[in-house]
Amino acid sequence: MLIYLCILTCVLQISLSLSDELAKANGFNDNIKWVTLDKGLQIAKTENKPLMLLIHKSWCSACKALKPKFVTSEKIEKLSKKFVMVNTMDDDEPEDDKYSPDGKYVPRILFLSPDGKVQEDIINENGNPEYNYYYSVADSGKYR
Repeated sequence: MLIYLCILTCVLQISLSLSDELAKANGFNDNIKWVTLDKGLQIAKTENKPLMLLIHKSWCSACKALKPKFVTSEKIEKLSKKFVMVNTMDDDEPEDDKYSPDGKYVPRILFLSPDGKVQEDIINENGNPEYNYYYSVADSGKYR
């Protein structure tokens, strides 16, 4: 009995540590490897890879409208392999002001350099100039 308890404890600890690193797709394409922001920043630095940060809310109608467009975009799924993909929703939204360069609206999609710096020049050129990081369609923007 004790051995089963030890095995169960080990499995739970592994599961908890994995959930700390992996993020849920939250409806934004299960085929994309999503990680938490903390883990994403580590991977970006280690692998010298840019990071894409998706910030959204469960209650947001614009976020809900973006999901199916994001999921069906083969272009995004293909490009996701070139980035460390981070998906934050609700309480997972980073509080640091650097992640809201022109406001705290949602959804916003930011691109970060491998050293974690927000690339403020990568914006939705076809969008509203007051909301540079708001995307209403999946394949708009400067980063192609």
